[in-house]
Amino acid sequence: MHFSKKFYLFFTILIVYSFAYSQKITEVQIDSIFNELKVKPNSIQKVDDLFSLYKTSDRNKVLNENIIDEAIIVAKKILYIKGLGKCYDRKGYVSRKNYDFSNSLIYHKRALNYLNKTTDTLAIIKCLNNLGVTYRKLNLEKEAFDFYFQALDVSEKIKHSRSVAIALNGIGNVFIDTKEYDKALYYFKRVYKFDLSSENIKGQEYSLSNIGEAYLYEKEYDSAFYYFNKALNLSIKHKHKLSEAYRYNLLGRLFLKKGDFNKSISYYNKAVPILEDFNEVRYLSNTLINIGVNQLKTKELSKAKNNINLGLTKAKSIKSRENIIIAHEALTEYYSQTNNYKKALESQQMATTIKDSVLNEASQKSIISTQIAYETAKKDDVIQELATEKTKIEKDAETNYHRLLISIFGGSTILAALAVMFYLYRKNSDLEIENKNNELQKYIHQINELKNNPKTNTLTAENFEEFGLSKREIEVFKHITNGLSNDEIAEKMFVSKNTIKTHIKNIYSKLDVKNRIQAIKKITTI
Repeated sequence: MHFSKKFYLFFTILIVYSFAYSQKITEVQIDSIFNELKVKPNSIQKVDDLFSLYKTSDRNKVLNENIIDEAIIVAKKILYIKGLGKCYDRKGYVSRKNYDFSNSLIYHKRALNYLNKTTDTLAIIKCLNNLGVTYRKLNLEKEAFDFYFQALDVSEKIKHSRSVAIALNGIGNVFIDTKEYDKALYYFKRVYKFDLSSENIKGQEYSLSNIGEAYLYEKEYDSAFYYFNKALNLSIKHKHKLSEAYRYNLLGRLFLKKGDFNKSISYYNKAVPILEDFNEVRYLSNTLINIGVNQLKTKELSKAKNNINLGLTKAKSIKSRENIIIAHEALTEYYSQTNNYKKALESQQMATTIKDSVLNEASQKSIISTQIAYETAKKDDVIQELATEKTKIEKDAETNYHRLLISIFGGSTILAALAVMFYLYRKNSDLEIENKNNELQKYIHQINELKNNPKTNTLTAENFEEFGLSKREIEVFKHITNGLSNDEIAEKMFVSKNTIKTHIKNIYSKLDVKNRIQAIKKITTI
């Protein structure tokens, strides 16, 4: 039953992820999967699954922040450093999409702090590029350059073409912001070569558009049109509808710059329905405002005001300051044309205030984010230290486990060797005892034979003459030949046992023998 539930969950997640790429999925479906994942045991896989589900919810515009927050909580509990880095980097990306650049900066910096402790180079590069984008959105070009070039350096070292292309595009866009268009072109064209060699169609569309935009800012309109149109044809050929809308927007801007207002409106109008279908509010806001700007040029003032205000409302809904500024500048022109100079001044002041506030707030946010990053880094360092300790403990445990196995194996080997040695010792001892018994039996047999030998019973003084035995020693020897023990000989001769031992010792010495058998044999053979 437990296996069936796990299989069902895995299968459901797989279906949802696959489904997400083909069509929209509902918030209810996302929540259902989230609830299934929440009750699973904490593990690296659980964090990765929550991370993937969060991306799916974002991609399908049913974003659920609880998912990524749960992933972060679990990652902290199990000290999954790479997971924490990826989760915070994604939160930074989502914050940037929502124009919350301050939190985006904080999350990306926190992510980089974690990821730098891992070996996931691609995740580090992605985070560096994300920091570059966020700093660029805050108009902090120097910081943006620093992170883009770091990303480029690492990407080139590992020869990861896609990451190189992203970093080069970022650098090119910073040069657009600093109005150094020739430098921007250099980097955009480098990216285009990468995209051609890797046959990356979407990358080619984006690179061609960037090249066209650089020419547009340099007022080389024919070159700009060539690249915009080339990008548009690719989008149409490969049925990239949203990319197609982006190209229409660029072509609309091109003809607005050239002063061909009707042609500009026609391109912008082609973009509107596609942008509405995809709910691409930022581009839709920009497109509507620029349609209004064109209509101001053609003196369609009523239509112009409606489109500008509609675009402004959408810009405010997503807090797109860039579009809000464009809208107020357009309204300044509208009120000027309608002789409402008070309103024109108010709109102009509003545009200027927002421009100044963006720069001031960017600097302030940079300082605040640095302070927050410092505070959170201290907390993150604690987690990383715990993770390092955990890794060390796991390694030590594994080492100790191997040592234990070796000890058990070595101890078993030693015990087995000792058992074999003990067995051999016992066997050898048994053999020695058996040999002693055999020798003893043989000795007894020999004594019995000598005892029963007629020669031993007829020994005379002549038998002992050449050995120089004394009378008492001869008497002791005769008792020996009769098979008497030392105690029995001592009793018969009325002497102590030690005296008998001394006599026997002297007999052995004079006969040059070691035992009774040898002594008897030596005398009886004479």
